[in-house]
Amino acid sequence: MENVNLITGIILPYFNFALFLGLCIYFFRKPLTAMAQNRRKEFERAIQEATKIKDEALRKNKELTQRLRQLGDEVQAIKNDAAQAAEKDAQRMVADAENLARNLIEDARRMADAEVDRAKNILKAEIVAQVREAVVTKIKQDLKPADHAAMIQKKVGNLGELTV
Repeated sequence: MENVNLITGIILPYFNFALFLGLCIYFFRKPLTAMAQNRRKEFERAIQEATKIKDEALRKNKELTQRLRQLGDEVQAIKNDAAQAAEKDAQRMVADAENLARNLIEDARRMADAEVDRAKNILKAEIVAQVREAVVTKIKQDLKPADHAAMIQKKVGNLGELTV
């Protein structure tokens, strides 16, 4: 009985298990193989997709890094252009202000010269009027009738010499 016990107790359960495994392998091999292949293909697709995404991310990172470097250069170029434009505007404004100042000075000089000329003319006219008055007064006071008659004779003689 010990043999029967050995067969039924130890060998038969292992034999049943081996038979069960053999049947499982026979019936489930194709579906399990197909499932494993599908799963492998899914993993490969996922890896390829992840690789593509990683490559795209690296490419974008490189592009953005390059653009960031260029952005610094562009910002510096914009700053330089703005500084040059501001300098040109400042120079133009200074030149315009200098031209305006020269024009204002020239206009003021002309106006002052005109005022001086007008004042000179008024002063001359006043002086001439005063001198005339003084001369007329002096002549009236100092001119004697005999001198007056001699002057008239002289003027009449000058008129006779004129020919028409």
